[in-house]
Amino acid sequence: MKDIVRNTLAAMAGAVTGIVLISLIQLLSARLYPVPEGLDRTNAVAMGGFMRTLPAGAFLLVLLSYLVGGFGGALAAGKLSLSHGRRQAVMVAVLFAFASLMNLLSFPHPAWFWIANFAAIGIGGCLALRLLPKGSG
Repeated sequence: MKDIVRNTLAAMAGAVTGIVLISLIQLLSARLYPVPEGLDRTNAVAMGGFMRTLPAGAFLLVLLSYLVGGFGGALAAGKLSLSHGRRQAVMVAVLFAFASLMNLLSFPHPAWFWIANFAAIGIGGCLALRLLPKGSG
């Protein structure tokens, strides 16, 4: 029972760690590339129009946030887990991939960004796995 609780808390801590890292980098992006005042963020058409005006740097910062967040979240989950650290790390990376898919479906993104988005999360998760012991689940 102790393992289950600890591993669940480790996964939750990893998810929170990744969310914090993603949020910090995206806050920087929002300062550098602010959303125009009055833009309805719930309007997919309006958001799609705004997205088409963004320079590549804005997208690269978002990708960096996913890479860093995926890495940091997966690594934290794996390190904090009592057992099965690698499994906890994968669970966090998959959670971020699912959340990212929901975001991608919410309003239009460039096609190349879809591929780069999942690549960034996958690379971050894989880098974290490389730092976790092989026998940790």
